[in-house]
Amino acid sequence: MKLTPKQQAKQEQYRDARFSNNYDDIWQSVGKCVFCDLREKYIFHEENGVVMTINLFAYIDGHFMIVPRRHIRSTKELTQLEWETVRKFSYIAKKLIRDVHKVKGMQLLQKDGSTAQSTVDQHLHFQCIPFDAPDLSVWNYRQLKYTPLENVALYKQARKKIIQADQKFDKEYRRPDALPVICDAVIINEKEEVLLQKRRLGIMIPEHDTLPGGHVDDFAKTFEEELAREVWEETGLRVDPTKFELVASRADQVTFLKQSPHLQIKFGKNKQFVYNTYRLTGVKSDAPLTAGDDASELYWLPISEALVSTRLTPALHDSIKRAKEL
Repeated sequence: MKLTPKQQAKQEQYRDARFSNNYDDIWQSVGKCVFCDLREKYIFHEENGVVMTINLFAYIDGHFMIVPRRHIRSTKELTQLEWETVRKFSYIAKKLIRDVHKVKGMQLLQKDGSTAQSTVDQHLHFQCIPFDAPDLSVWNYRQLKYTPLENVALYKQARKKIIQADQKFDKEYRRPDALPVICDAVIINEKEEVLLQKRRLGIMIPEHDTLPGGHVDDFAKTFEEELAREVWEETGLRVDPTKFELVASRADQVTFLKQSPHLQIKFGKNKQFVYNTYRLTGVKSDAPLTAGDDASELYWLPISEALVSTRLTPALHDSIKRAKEL
């Protein structure tokens, strides 16, 4: 990328800000949450709403950050999916730093609380810092009042607080989606046809048609209620969630085509799910249908044809067969 002299000067200002002690003057004049206004040109990877982006005011060459796009202030607010992504990105970060900058060590730094952070509005982020020598981190140590065992005793005396915090976290922040739940529906009309959808190109590997359905997002609702919402979003059909009949519940895996706009590549991503399939009858063949954003077409297909269609996976053949036999 060719820069104008003004643009180059700005880049050099970023580069030298820490060394020239200009950092505080720069960030304090921003007046907004800089992580809610990330500039795409500095992002080089993203997944599940979490980005890897260069730190404009780096401590050392190769320094970058892992940042959730959502404005959250603490790790307790991360969903399970976001946390797993942060965990994976920290693994990638160490390998990147080693391969690109030839530095084997890395510090993963995250500050929590208003007294520990200088960032506007305390937007959660993780610093990935190449660590090549101890002088990079200089701590001003305090004279200690307690021995190690005395500190153990103090924390054990706070066991009531530990239990209270444990229970509060589970109640308010635990996200029970370590293994996502997907529900779909074998919807059968009066002609013994099943409703199928053609996905937009570039979503799944290999390309195949699917049943209406999707992720369970709200665990305060029943799976059937969440499925009714997905059916409406994907087909335009308003259905009664109490009419769903469970056909099968299983663990499954789907390969999605992942596109990284920052890396400008596409690659397959395997995702594992708990997969619930339901049956719904009583839908009219002439009911108006509206394909959702991720579908190119909705169509009815006789069950006999669906069971041998090469556009459907063997698992989907099995689901339709079970639904027919209910």
